[in-house]
Amino acid sequence: MSIKYGLPGAFCILLAVSSTAQADDFPYAKSGFYLGGETGASEFKSGCRDLSVTCEDDDEVYGGFAGYRFNDYFAIESGYHELGEATSWNIDGKKSEISIEGYDLSVLVGMPLSDRWMAYVRGGGLYYDANLIDGGDLFPEQANNAKGWTETAGAGLVFRATDHLQTRLQYQYVNDFGGSDWGRQPDVQAVTLGVLWQFGNVASKPTREPIAEPVNTPAPTPAPAPVEPETKPVHVLSQFDFDSSEVSNTGALNQLIKELASSQAAITITGYADGEGTAEYNMELSKERAEAVKAYLVSKGVSASRITLDWKGETEASSQSPNRADRKAVVSTELPK
Repeated sequence: MSIKYGLPGAFCILLAVSSTAQADDFPYAKSGFYLGGETGASEFKSGCRDLSVTCEDDDEVYGGFAGYRFNDYFAIESGYHELGEATSWNIDGKKSEISIEGYDLSVLVGMPLSDRWMAYVRGGGLYYDANLIDGGDLFPEQANNAKGWTETAGAGLVFRATDHLQTRLQYQYVNDFGGSDWGRQPDVQAVTLGVLWQFGNVASKPTREPIAEPVNTPAPTPAPAPVEPETKPVHVLSQFDFDSSEVSNTGALNQLIKELASSQAAITITGYADGEGTAEYNMELSKERAEAVKAYLVSKGVSASRITLDWKGETEASSQSPNRADRKAVVSTELPK
């Protein structure tokens, strides 16, 4: 059987098998061991003598294989392949036969096309046992055997017929083989149709939830928007002695602390200084006054995370200096009315 006829024939068989299965999604074993067998046709290149008058360089092939599939994209496979023989006759009636069989170990890289179809490429090595026999009825027979490793590669198409049963159409090429005394090193290509059984767990088929009939329900009444309580700005003054940041006048601060217990409003403390001394010194002094008031509030239970500090130094001091009214810290917040 010529390979040029075997390829479309095998493909037609594969399509016929695929037409018997429905095209909807179904669960299948994506990983695990698998076993299979194959048959098809091979064709030899350089398998005939140069001066031959008749040559048959194609033959039937068969084989078996086993592998482990890790997922849709990667598998390792090994198998036995009987790749047939090529026979040629010279003008003097001398016959020459080349045959090859062997075991391969290959890596398969897949590319899913759909839930049922997957394409793949393969590559690896083939340990072959090849024979070259020259002779015939009128000539003494001479046999030459050669064994060794050679490269093999191919590609294929897989169809998942059921959750475990799969069929595949494959092209495989075996590189140069034979002994150094053969005078030539042929190669061979084969097209096979295989059937395999994929072992492994099968996931449960996802069930589709029934679609509930729409029910007209009245729209829920929106909840009333919360009413924000009205607030008023509050500013509490804390006076300081000359050149001091010690909090001594605490009456107003204590009253404010009581009112802050029922509020989570943010608090800003701003420190000030009069015009006595250098501007740099007064800026630092106003900062210390703001920090002192904050420390007092925190010691009375007010959360430090609510408090923001600011300091002005003498930038807002009155024209009269020294002026006791400028030695201060102001606590500003919002309290309910």
